Order: sequence, then C-alpha cells, then structure tokens
Amino acid sequence: MLRVIAALAVGAVLAVGASVAVVNVAAPTPEPPNQPLYNYGGR
Repeated sequence: MLRVIAALAVGAVLAVGASVAVVNVAAPTPEPPNQPLYNYGGR
C-alpha cells in the first residue's frame, strides 16, 4: 500500500512539473517593444 501511495505522489509531482513546463513554453513572457506605439513628442 505504501508503494502505491508513493507512486501516486511521484506521479502527481511529475504531472505538475510537466504542466508548468508546457505553460512556460506555450506562453513565454512578451518582450516590450523597442519603440513606443504612439510618439506625439516630435510634433
């Protein structure tokens, strides 16, 4: 019985780690653009 509980715990940890990795790869943090969208300072 203890081996079953241990296997479930290891499986849960691996599943959480895999889901976090997939989310990080699928949605990387966007980099800010180099230029402002609207530059009205030159007028």
